[in-house]
Amino acid sequence: MNRRNLFLGVSLVTLATLMLELTLTRLFSATMYYHFAFMAISLALFGSGASGVFVYIFRRRLEPLATPTLMSAFACLLALGAVFALFVILKNPLRFEGGMANYYRLAKIYASTAVPFFFAGCAVTLGITRFAKDIARLYLFDLVGAACGCLLLIPLLNRVGAINAVLVVSMTAALAGLIFSAGAGNLQRAASAIVLLGMAGLLSYNLAQHAIDIRISKGNEEAKILFSKWNSFSRITVDGDLDKSGVEIKIDADAATSIVQDSSDLQAHQYERNSIEGLAYNLKKDADVLIVGPGGGNDVMTARVFGMRNITAVEVNPIIANDVMSSEPFKTYSGGIYQQPGVRLVVDEGRSFIRGQSARFDILQATMVDTWAATAAGAFALTENNLYTVEAFKDYVTHLNDDGVLTMTRWYFEPPDQLLRLISLTRTMMDELGIDDAGRHIMIVRDAHTESDRTPATFLFKRSAFTDDEVHKIQAVATAGRFQLLFTPLDRPDNVFTSLIESPAPAAFYASAAHNVEPTRDNNPFFFNTIRLAELTRHKEGTDEWHKTNLGTVILFELLGITTFMVIVFILGPLFIARGNTLATKTSTKLSYLAYFACLGGGFIIVEVAMIQKFILFLGHPVYSLTVVLFSLLTFSGIGSYISGRIPDERLQKTIIKLLAVLVALVLIYILVLPPIFYGLVQLARPIRIVIAVVVMAPLALMMGMPMPAAIRILSEKMPEIIPWAWGVNGTTSVMGSVAALAIALLSGFNQALLVGAALYILAGVFITRPGVKEGSPIKSEEVLASAVPASGD
Repeated sequence: MNRRNLFLGVSLVTLATLMLELTLTRLFSATMYYHFAFMAISLALFGSGASGVFVYIFRRRLEPLATPTLMSAFACLLALGAVFALFVILKNPLRFEGGMANYYRLAKIYASTAVPFFFAGCAVTLGITRFAKDIARLYLFDLVGAACGCLLLIPLLNRVGAINAVLVVSMTAALAGLIFSAGAGNLQRAASAIVLLGMAGLLSYNLAQHAIDIRISKGNEEAKILFSKWNSFSRITVDGDLDKSGVEIKIDADAATSIVQDSSDLQAHQYERNSIEGLAYNLKKDADVLIVGPGGGNDVMTARVFGMRNITAVEVNPIIANDVMSSEPFKTYSGGIYQQPGVRLVVDEGRSFIRGQSARFDILQATMVDTWAATAAGAFALTENNLYTVEAFKDYVTHLNDDGVLTMTRWYFEPPDQLLRLISLTRTMMDELGIDDAGRHIMIVRDAHTESDRTPATFLFKRSAFTDDEVHKIQAVATAGRFQLLFTPLDRPDNVFTSLIESPAPAAFYASAAHNVEPTRDNNPFFFNTIRLAELTRHKEGTDEWHKTNLGTVILFELLGITTFMVIVFILGPLFIARGNTLATKTSTKLSYLAYFACLGGGFIIVEVAMIQKFILFLGHPVYSLTVVLFSLLTFSGIGSYISGRIPDERLQKTIIKLLAVLVALVLIYILVLPPIFYGLVQLARPIRIVIAVVVMAPLALMMGMPMPAAIRILSEKMPEIIPWAWGVNGTTSVMGSVAALAIALLSGFNQALLVGAALYILAGVFITRPGVKEGSPIKSEEVLASAVPASGD
């Protein structure tokens, strides 16, 4: 097979695979609750592992078939499988109803979505198996293709949305099939061309007609949609009636914010003076205000009604800021809320914007700021939110004037975990900033006059102590609005809030609390997850809102169990059942190699997941972190793979051990040096930070790309029959590692996840140095010939 066609085809397959994997996270988030978005990663990795099983088990039947024909067929099946999965996803919406119906729908989605990843894995596994001697260059093109897919995904989602992105993936895979078919027969070339033309025609038709689209999302049929647009981290819709009932902006059909109407008429909005979200404005006049997550403009409207001098509104989503609020018809409907005098709209991630500012503010407000949606990086982001950590609160308070106020409005529901966690964050922040007497700096007020199981509650923190006069003002507003005072410096009811605020030993309170309300940090920013492991089986207790916010944790550990079961039953089981005579000789040596590849797979994915998370704070948004970190990791790993091809055969094993030692050392160094780098350079312009991130990731990625191809070169000489098995085991541990990385982070932190990744690389070094796995200990040639897969692709 022509090497140029091989390398180009493999690059296109891995490009399409990564794009499909991450596009599905967006699609799952839009059609189901965002917790299910993580399923796309496990599906991709499971398909990769299962493909290794398939190629290993059926290697003898595949031997007579020409490589170009097989790889072309697998690429075309990837194209068709992606479209098939898309239709199954759209035709089986979850309705969140009782009974088994949803389990059947999920089973259909899981099974159908694994299909394209399986065929993608078959194409790559076959290439690696039959061209093992060229593994250094082949792995380079494999990783570079995936890196390009990562780079292209963001603009593609912004341009055509997730549905059409899947169709672009199918067309790309079909193109790979056509390239592979150059060395095949006329029938295969014709079939590949037909698939490519079919995918191109389907994409063109849907771009023009929107025939394939979401009709039901999160169990609800979409109606009265006035606007709809995708980007890399959301699907924004606006629904309602511009003339009657009003309109709402929704993020992935869930997180909603109403659009303020006719903001130019201040008199028509005087009722905002009695809103619980605007309590802080009763304490300040002519103030400088920073609003994080302004959405439809209600907080901005409140600030204007109170006559605030300068209002800076920081909105993370450019669709909301530009395509909705700054464009017709919604600009006219809102009265141009963001174009009003004294109002400045900034498109940026809130915390990143704050950390880059030298200015201070009188009021910093965040109302219901959370995103029940998965970003393109959301597959790696369960429900973490970097706006609610100890370090974040320190950023906020240090950007307040001496008597400035931080105000946050969250939902109050039983149990009131979110409010308790705000208090725990504040108490830890105060201790670290040297601010004493929490009881004089905190107020909590709840809008309790409705009968709903959730009501808004506003948390106020003042950098200096609240004066009695300021407390009396809040009391008066609470009385007029029929609000409940949960805590003020002068009103200290006998409740859990008072207990925590006044506790001389907060750690003792956290230990005795019914749920986990300990302060979250940047290392484990899971603010919304308060369920303890012992309570996982009782997660449906409590209100629907508490159940919803903790659903992600339950799904994570269920997914860990499911993937472990599926790996054992569908990957490891068939491998051992069908091993034949493979383990009859050199059993210990072969098992050691397999364990080595297992450790590499787990270590690589865990380090990858943790690094993507850690770079979010530096780059300002998960989308940037995903693009930069994943692109850097894949690109420099590919370069590392190419460099590994220059290592002499006789020095491969010793060099691998040295590489693993350097790799472990780098992981440990990164844990120590990344925080000061990030905090010291965060004020630089984003393009400069991106360059710094690429430079920082390069050494680690370079090392991570070398152990795999180096070991495959060893196997190609000693025992080529287990190469597909080793590839499958590597994919298997990647499946579990992707879930385990988040489980570890949830329990202890992302630094701890990095330590586990380093430990797996150490174990890999142990297995590669076990007795029998040594240089100069070749196996007999007849043992290789007994079951070897041909190394040539002719």
